[in-house]
Order: sequence, then structure tokens, then C-alpha cells
Amino acid sequence: MTPRREPPPATSLTYAQYAGWACCWCGTSLLDVTGAVSAGIARGQAGAHVLDIEVYACPGCAPPDPGRPEHHCQGDTK
Repeated sequence: MTPRREPPPATSLTYAQYAGWACCWCGTSLLDVTGAVSAGIARGQAGAHVLDIEVYACPGCAPPDPGRPEHHCQGDTK
């Protein structure tokens, strides 16, 4: 099992990445992408302000989730 890839720090994200509109790793817009997934929590702090935010990844950057069942179309339950 490969270790989960940690999101970049919140302070290094662009506005679109921080807002969830772009992939946290490659910056691809997620507004027109199907299959974007949560990439975890980007952690950060500015003085006393916690900047932690859930960030998202495009399908190309998102690692496969071993706990997620494989999708089968048309009711196939293999």
C-alpha cells in the first residue's frame, strides 16, 4: 500500500486552489472536470489564524483509493 500523498501547505495555494476551484497539486481548473476528489486538509497558519482547508485534486493527480469499491456499469456486481 502506498502512503497517502499530503496536500501542499495552505499558505502556498493559489486563491483558486484554496477555494476548491483548482487541483491543489497541478492547478487544473475543477470547474469543468468530472471526478475531482478530496485530497485532504491543507494545513496552515498566519499568526493566530488557522488556515486549514479541505482541498481537491483532479482525476489525473488523485491517487487511487484502495478502500473504494471498483465501479461497474449497468448493475454489474462482479
